[in-house]
Amino acid sequence: MRFGLHLPQLGRSAGLEHIVRIARRAEELGFDDVWVADHVAVPTGLAGMPSFFPEPVPLLSAAAAHTNRVGLGTSVLVAAYRNPMQFAKQWATLDWLSGGRTILGVGAGWLEAEFAACGVPMRRRGQRLDDYIAGWRAAWAGAESYTSEHFSFTDVRVKPAPAGPAPIWIGGSSPGALRRAARCEGWMGTWAPREVFAERLAELRAHEQDAAAPTIASIHMEMRLGPPLNRGGRWSEVGDGYGDRPVAAGTVPQLAELLAGYIDAGLQHVLIVPLARSEAEWAAHVDAAAELKSLLGSGDRPGGCEDRG
Repeated sequence: MRFGLHLPQLGRSAGLEHIVRIARRAEELGFDDVWVADHVAVPTGLAGMPSFFPEPVPLLSAAAAHTNRVGLGTSVLVAAYRNPMQFAKQWATLDWLSGGRTILGVGAGWLEAEFAACGVPMRRRGQRLDDYIAGWRAAWAGAESYTSEHFSFTDVRVKPAPAGPAPIWIGGSSPGALRRAARCEGWMGTWAPREVFAERLAELRAHEQDAAAPTIASIHMEMRLGPPLNRGGRWSEVGDGYGDRPVAAGTVPQLAELLAGYIDAGLQHVLIVPLARSEAEWAAHVDAAAELKSLLGSGDRPGGCEDRG
């Protein structure tokens, strides 16, 4: 079982020094990877999502500069919002600088107003993501030309290349996302009841018949020690969640019991997102997450940076 930790990217506790401190602490405590999320342009009418949403690649670059081992991931980056060639260079550079520690979590996107703000059609976003992934892999492997509907290049080189084959994890739980994840190194599912998670995982495994290696199964778990925050507190004060996903709240033993059921159902990696309102709360939640990790066990990370050939 592998454990990731979301960095304090949003809300009133966000800041460079705090992000670096949590990344270092995560490495000290033996977490496998640290993560950040992605939104480019937050619609003013979308209740609960903070507009202060720093760009993921610079944040991971800062974390990379102050750590040595821990993986560096996005959960998840919406590829359609970015020029695919420019992003291929950005991500390859991050991976090269970090010594091959990146995990590129990507999704097709869901927020129509954000697509409009970025000047990108939402239609055929799944095909766009497939084209981007295939083009990135081609460019990173040294291809000088590539052609697809949404991403093409001719007689160019993209250097530096990643330190090794950069793992790509697919976010989302739709049928299309599960099919796509079966062709990649990881699947980042949204938090759902254990039975729903098991059904989605079974669907993912059914698509893996022609895959070179099994896809690592991960889930995104928002965690709150003690009683849950009320809706207003959760959104306006924490700023790390949105929508109506339930929060995993309780004591460490209670959370361990909850997560154990998912592990029994086939979970291999969990991304813990502390719902904390201050730096002191963040410190307490990180220590609690480390205790949770110790109770449930951890080891070598499949689908992560050290599995590269």
